[in-house]
Amino acid sequence: MYQRQEIFNIIELFTSQKLINFYTKLFENLDLSPLPDRLPSKYGPTGYSRHALFRAFIVMKCEKFAQITDLKDFLENNLIIAKLCGFDILKPLPSYSVFEDLLKSF
Repeated sequence: MYQRQEIFNIIELFTSQKLINFYTKLFENLDLSPLPDRLPSKYGPTGYSRHALFRAFIVMKCEKFAQITDLKDFLENNLIIAKLCGFDILKPLPSYSVFEDLLKSF
C-alpha cells in the first residue's frame, strides 16, 4: 500500500493541480447511470469500463484533441487523469481500437 501511495505522489508531479481539480469536479457531477458500464460478452472478458472510456472522450474534447492518438498520449503522460477517468493505471490503458469501437457503438 505504501508503494502505491508513492506512485500516486510521483504521478501528481507531472499533472497540474488545477487540471486534477477540474476533472475531479467534472466527473463527480457527471451521471453516467443511463450508460451500461459493462456489456456482457459471449466471447471472453467484458473489457474496459465504458464509463471510463466515455470520461476519456470528455477529456479529449476538453483538451481539444482531434485524434484518439493524442488522447492516448495525454492519458499515458497524465496517469492521474487516466485514474480519474476510471482506468486502472497499474494495467495497460485501452488501445486505439478500443476507443474506436466505443465510438462506433454510439
